[in-house]
Amino acid sequence: MTKSDSLALAVANSQIVNVYVKYINSLVGRDKACRLGQYFARLLAYMISRRISLSGKTPSRLSWLTSLVAIQQTLSTTRKVMRSGKFVSFMQQAVRTLFSQQDEVEKAFGLVHKLGMSVFMLADWWGLLNAMKLIRIKNAARVARVGQRAWMYALLAQLLSALYQLHQVSLRAADLQRVRLHVEKAGDVISDRECAVEEQAIGLQKSALRRQLVTAALDLTIPVKGLGILPLNEGVVALAGTVTSLLGIEDVLVKK
Repeated sequence: MTKSDSLALAVANSQIVNVYVKYINSLVGRDKACRLGQYFARLLAYMISRRISLSGKTPSRLSWLTSLVAIQQTLSTTRKVMRSGKFVSFMQQAVRTLFSQQDEVEKAFGLVHKLGMSVFMLADWWGLLNAMKLIRIKNAARVARVGQRAWMYALLAQLLSALYQLHQVSLRAADLQRVRLHVEKAGDVISDRECAVEEQAIGLQKSALRRQLVTAALDLTIPVKGLGILPLNEGVVALAGTVTSLLGIEDVLVKK
């Protein structure tokens, strides 16, 4: 085997290439990458639009703006194709949540989230079929608004669920602190180690819930803006979508 063959084999089997291949083979990974491109293009389009409004139009700026809008629309359509039929998955999760042994409050929030996402994905799918001329919807804009509203409710449920779970975890942490003080006074080394392990687990759970809270709050700006509920700045919405896309990519990479 020559040096060039060895180098090619080493590159092909490198950790970076392996992680990339695993990531790109994941449907969720591809969706998050397209979402990042979509919202980053939206952010750049907003910045160029602002520049045009302040400094005037130039051929290069108009060309960039046209390209970015086209990228945004193409990636949006691509994502709709990739998640076609995903409403069935959310319906399945909703049924499983309904019959789960979760806390009743968590179950209620989880059910609203799953059902909201089901309606959102179903409306999204109908809109795609209508755009492809496979079906005809009389009022496509109304269907899209129903989907956006369902997404908004789903995100609100996710946000409230994260807040509720953070409260519950905080109560657990307070109880653990009281137990640990008692254990330290008793000099029980084994129980102290168990408390330390539980404390670490609580810390990880809190971190994950805070991340979920931030992601839901940022994503919530998108349907709120789309429905005209709040007059949010286009740049703020695009930035929020970009940040949550990066967080989503990181989540996929961690799982890999």
